[in-house]
Amino acid sequence: MCDDLYELIAKRTQQPTYKNKIGFCTDGNAQNENALPKSFNKDCVNYGQVIKDKEMQIVFGVHKRKIFGNMPYDKISIAHVDGLCSALRERMKFSVRKAKTFVKKRKTIKDLLAIYQAYHNLIDARDGKTPCMKEGLSDYIWTWGRLLNAKISVVN
Repeated sequence: MCDDLYELIAKRTQQPTYKNKIGFCTDGNAQNENALPKSFNKDCVNYGQVIKDKEMQIVFGVHKRKIFGNMPYDKISIAHVDGLCSALRERMKFSVRKAKTFVKKRKTIKDLLAIYQAYHNLIDARDGKTPCMKEGLSDYIWTWGRLLNAKISVVN
């Protein structure tokens, strides 16, 4: 899954250079450390990890480490990712095995995540603006009706 994610990011972003590095921060999952070099030149990446020290699922400390590049320690953070994961857990109960709505097919999960992504980027306004409005991609807050009835064209 990590390989797919970094491959998608590499396709959708300008390729980093030694002078214009791309930055990533993740938890201590080794999958990220192994997947990143498959899609990006390690010399063009600043990558840091936030590792939560746990005992019996209780966090008692956190430490940071630089993996690739030279990201300043004060910039190594996964707060936004933790917030997104929390929101996904709250809103997408299909990912919890105990739920009756547990999804078994990867395509269904991708489709549901695409719907959540559209909601997050176009409908869910924080401080009066959606992420798309902040990036200049939309000048209004969308509604579910507008989103579900929008005519779009796909560019490959």
